[in-house]
Amino acid sequence: CLPAGEMPPVQALAVARDMVRDRRILTLEGGQMTTLAIRAQEQAIERRTAQLAQPAGRDVSQAIRETAAWEAAERIAAPLSDEQQQALKVLTGPERVAVLVGPAGTGKGVVIDATARAEQRVARETIGVAVSWSTAERLGNDSPALHGQTMALDALITRVKAGHVHVGPDTTIILDEAGMTDHNRMAALTQLVERTGAKLIAVGDGKQLPSIGPGGMFDSITRHAPTAELQTIHRTKDPAEQHAWRALRNGEPERALAHYASRKALHIADTRSQAAENAVQAWAQLTQEHPIRDIALIADATNQEIDRLNARAQHLRHQHGELGRHETQLPHVHYGIRQGDLIAFTNQYRPPQAPRVENGTRGEITRLHPDGSATIALDGSDRHLTLAPKDLKSIRLAYAQHVYRQQGATVERAIVLTGGWQTSKETAYVEATRARQRTDWHIARQDLNPGAQVPDPIARLVQRMTRSRAHTPTTTQQTLPDPAWDPTHEPLHIPNTPRTPQPTRAPERDLPAQDVERGR
Repeated sequence: CLPAGEMPPVQALAVARDMVRDRRILTLEGGQMTTLAIRAQEQAIERRTAQLAQPAGRDVSQAIRETAAWEAAERIAAPLSDEQQQALKVLTGPERVAVLVGPAGTGKGVVIDATARAEQRVARETIGVAVSWSTAERLGNDSPALHGQTMALDALITRVKAGHVHVGPDTTIILDEAGMTDHNRMAALTQLVERTGAKLIAVGDGKQLPSIGPGGMFDSITRHAPTAELQTIHRTKDPAEQHAWRALRNGEPERALAHYASRKALHIADTRSQAAENAVQAWAQLTQEHPIRDIALIADATNQEIDRLNARAQHLRHQHGELGRHETQLPHVHYGIRQGDLIAFTNQYRPPQAPRVENGTRGEITRLHPDGSATIALDGSDRHLTLAPKDLKSIRLAYAQHVYRQQGATVERAIVLTGGWQTSKETAYVEATRARQRTDWHIARQDLNPGAQVPDPIARLVQRMTRSRAHTPTTTQQTLPDPAWDPTHEPLHIPNTPRTPQPTRAPERDLPAQDVERGR
C-alpha cells in the first residue's frame, strides 16, 4: 500500500473502480460518493438515537424543574424566558436522549445549568463534555452546576473504558457544541449511552462550525429525538446587531456587512499583512480600555498567521510595560515568553505525580526561572505548575486564537481578521457572534482578488461568507444502484490525456489541523 498522494492517478482510478464495484464505495445522487463504513456508522447513530428517544421513566417532576429554574435565574439575576423554561421541560423529559438547538447568544448555558441542577436533584450524576477541552472547560464556567464535572469527550470515553469514571443508569451526559462532533466520536458516545443506560443531552447549533472529520449528525439527531429550540438572542441587546447575526446565520451576509459598514466596523487594507497589523493594533488599543480577557483577537487563517499575530500582540504589550523584562525562547516557534504572557496548551501535558493538563487549557506565565523553566497559573483554578525547558513545546501564546477555539466563547469586544480562502458562512457567523458590544472586521483587498470577475472586495467577501462548509450525512441522499461507469458523468472520471504513470506526491497545503485543539 502506497502512502497517501503517491499512487499514480491511473492506478488510483482503477482501485476506486474496484471499490465501487464491490460496494465499499457508494455513489450518491448528484455525483457524490461515500464509503460503506461511513454510511453504516451514520445509520447506527440514527438507530441508537431512535431507541433512546423512547420513554424510559427519566422525567423529573414539575416542582423540581421550577426549583432548578429559580436557582439558575437567581445566578443571572433574571428569570428564565418562556422558551428557556420549555427547553428545560424537554431536556428533563422521560426519554434517554434530548436535544437543545440554540443559535449563538440565545442563553443555552442558562438552560444547561438549570437542566444539570434538575438532574442532580433526583440524584443523577451529571457530566459535561465537548469535543475540545477548552469548550468543556468553558461549559463548566458558564454552567456552575457542572463546575468540576466537565471533560473532553475523548477523555470520557477513555476513562470509562479504563474504569476511572463510572457511567450508569443514574448518569446524565451533556454534550456541548454537539455540531462539532464527528462521526467517530458521536458513534462512541451513543454506544456508551446505549450500553450503560445513561441519558444523553446534545446541545448545539448546526449553523455554526462543523466537525473537522466527517460529521453533520447533530442535525440528523434532531429528527429522531425530542428537541427544543431557542430563538431569542440575549448576548447582545442591540436590535441591529441581532439582525446582522441572523442574516449571517441564514446565509445573507450582504445584509450583515451593510450593518457593519454603517457602524464603521468594516476595515479594508490593501494587503493581508496590513490588515493583520491594523487588527492587532486595534486589539492592543482595546486592551488599554478593557480587561485583556474581555477582548478577542480572532482569525480564520493558518497557524503561521496566528503565531505572527501573537508575536505582534506580545510586542505591543511589552512596549506598554505589561510584561516582564526577561524572555525565554520557545523551542517550536519564532517567539519567546515573558512573565505576564497569556498562553494555551496545544498538547496534553503530563506533569510527574500530578493530574495531566489537557490540550486547550489556558493560563498565565507568572515566573521565568534562570534554568529556562516557566511557572504557569492555570485559568479556572488555583493550580500552578512549572514546565521544564524541554516541556515548553506544549504551549503557545494565546492572544490571537483561531475561530475553532472561539466557538462557545463570550467576550465584550471582538477583532476579526478574515476574508481569505478559509472564510465561510460558518466561520463568519461564529466570528460575528462572540462579542456583547461590538465586532470589528479587518479584511484585505489582496485576499479578495480585485482582478477577479467580481472586482468589488465587499462583493467577493459576500461570496465567501455565503459558501457553506457544513457536513451533510449521507443518509439524507439516495444511493445509485449498480452504478455504470459512464465517463461523461462518472464521479471518478479524469480526462483521458497522455501522462507518464509515475508516482507523484500531492503538494502540501496549509489546511486546518486534524484535531480541533491541536495548534489552533
